[in-house]
Amino acid sequence: MMNLFLSGGGDKEQSEMIDKEFVKVLDLTKPMLYIPIAMQGEIPYENCYKWIHSVFNPLGINEIEMWTDLEAKSLEDLSTFSSIYIGGGNTFNLLNDLRETGFDKILKEYVDNNGIVYGGSAGAIVLGRDILTSSHMDPNHTDLKTFEGLSCFGGYSIWCHYENSSDDSIKEYVKKYGYSVIALPEETGVFFHDGIVRVAGSSPATIFREGDIKVVNPDEIVK
Repeated sequence: MMNLFLSGGGDKEQSEMIDKEFVKVLDLTKPMLYIPIAMQGEIPYENCYKWIHSVFNPLGINEIEMWTDLEAKSLEDLSTFSSIYIGGGNTFNLLNDLRETGFDKILKEYVDNNGIVYGGSAGAIVLGRDILTSSHMDPNHTDLKTFEGLSCFGGYSIWCHYENSSDDSIKEYVKKYGYSVIALPEETGVFFHDGIVRVAGSSPATIFREGDIKVVNPDEIVK
């Protein structure tokens, strides 16, 4: 049974509602694992670590461990954590690092074994079907030849930082690749728990399927 939380990005005020839903399901006696590697070269990790504490300390998560090197990590190493938070940044760099270290397979196994994962922006996109939903905002400086994500979220690709002006681009993506898309504004997230995908936040999510667009309001279920 998967426990996934995805947010469209934005600041801590915008993500507060989905953050609170995430904290509700955690064992707060265990530390949270934070993986900020999508920010490599953009923001110093020290600043990332201060930011993640500023987000979750007020919500009751006081112990947070940060990993910036995923080499030689194992599924057993994850057993001491309540959850994993994968932060935003460059989605291509993130997926490339996950693959090169083999952590993509470990992460997928962790999810399949009921591990709790929160992805914000790039961290959300890599959990979806395909990461080319980020190509309008992230440069691809990697050697990636294929762009498949971890496909953890019911076959949907994830489009973050969504605005209505992106509709034509998303329709073109759906038509070209044949993947359905969950589009998330910065103040919106979705969580996949007990086999149900529910919207959280202050704005609706928009579901793009071939020939169909559906708006799903906060607290409603994605069908």
